[in-house]
Amino acid sequence: MKYLVGFSADQGGQEALALGAVLARSCKATLTVCTVTPDTWGHPSPARVDGEYGAFLQQHTAQAQAAAKASLPADVPAEFLTVSASSAREGLIRAAAEAGADCLVLGSAREAPLGRFGEGGVTTELLRSAHLPIAVAPHGYAAGPDTRVSRLSGAFSGAASSPGMVARSVALARDFGVPLRLVTFVVRDKQMYPTGAGYDAEQFVSNVLREQARSAQVALLTGQDRPENLSAEIADGPTWKAAFESLPWEDGELLVLGSSKLGPILRVFLGSNARKIVHNAPVPCLILPRAEE
Repeated sequence: MKYLVGFSADQGGQEALALGAVLARSCKATLTVCTVTPDTWGHPSPARVDGEYGAFLQQHTAQAQAAAKASLPADVPAEFLTVSASSAREGLIRAAAEAGADCLVLGSAREAPLGRFGEGGVTTELLRSAHLPIAVAPHGYAAGPDTRVSRLSGAFSGAASSPGMVARSVALARDFGVPLRLVTFVVRDKQMYPTGAGYDAEQFVSNVLREQARSAQVALLTGQDRPENLSAEIADGPTWKAAFESLPWEDGELLVLGSSKLGPILRVFLGSNARKIVHNAPVPCLILPRAEE
């Protein structure tokens, strides 16, 4: 198992580095820290501006990576590399392929609320097209020097694709050696203007969704092939924030989500609900590419 951290010389880079260290420590994986720099000119300029710019990039990158090495815990060895590309997305995808990475780790945009993840330009592109799992750290994420993944929570919708998602989550929990909790989100945001049927009908729909979620969870938990250390809960609330706050979340917890069936096979693609989950989760998230049917 190899994790590739997309590292930049800002707080988002430090958050990604901290999450990468936790993941690598938890399953004895290797860690590669990648910094992407802009492409320089392909030929010398008359005023040698290209040489000065290239030297500046090298110095800036070396300083940033030296700070990253100093901040890594001693028990998490890592290799550092720099790639030049026309975009950060292109550089990270190429670096992941060349390094044989199994997962890409990214930080949050600065505009996100503290403790929540926000998409920047790079993460938005990767969350629509990456061919490998992506782990994202919330804004302000930090971890102690001995922090490990303590539990996985898998977003469970009860849809036709859920058995495959559960199987992948079970395999991940086994790799990390931690219990797995399946979480079904039942959220019914109140609208400024109700439907023609009124709020009572919308409340009825919420109750039906809640019962369906319980039934799907019970069927899974009472099945003959139920894995050990498997539990299930419902995150219930009038808003996504309230739904998350209705459940306890551990230090070292990792929330696992699948990609939308509307996206291409073997690619990451967040649907509308998955995007809301990732943006509201108080813990790091791992988004898996869409599996083959």
